[in-house]
Amino acid sequence: MRALLYSAVVLWLARSADSPSRILITARVGSSAVLPCDCSEIMPSHSPHIKWRTYTELVFERLGEEHYEGEGYEDRVDVPEDKLKKGNCSLVIKNIRPEDAGVYQSYLVVKRSKRSIPTKWEFIQRVELSVEETREELFKGTSPAHNDAGMKFPDVRISILCLLSIILYLR
Repeated sequence: MRALLYSAVVLWLARSADSPSRILITARVGSSAVLPCDCSEIMPSHSPHIKWRTYTELVFERLGEEHYEGEGYEDRVDVPEDKLKKGNCSLVIKNIRPEDAGVYQSYLVVKRSKRSIPTKWEFIQRVELSVEETREELFKGTSPAHNDAGMKFPDVRISILCLLSIILYLR
């Protein structure tokens, strides 16, 4: 059972780490970032309905003039309606925060011809946002003797893989 779990984790890590449709964007705390997205190839003839989300939460959704901004993203995210109508579904994030780092995915509603078939969300783009903290942000609330000296920790998936490898090796 452990070997099966280990194999599944390794496969997931390998698949997600080398995803060909993932783009890496880096932004500094307090700046703005544009997470690129182009839906011109699959644009519906009607008003486009776009959704951006992380693995755990909805970040932004737009249908025409109506839009929703997820918790913690209020007044900081947008997919401008005029650009969306032209097939540009890029997400603009203002005032970047350290907690904004992560993988974002965009989806577009593809309407079905028959009413009995449910609406389908078509995956468009996966973008990984890396947030660089300023020196002031790194030391905020800590004394220089007790902080991590600016060390960056590896991706959580790599940490999990290393931990699983150690556990399996010791058994």
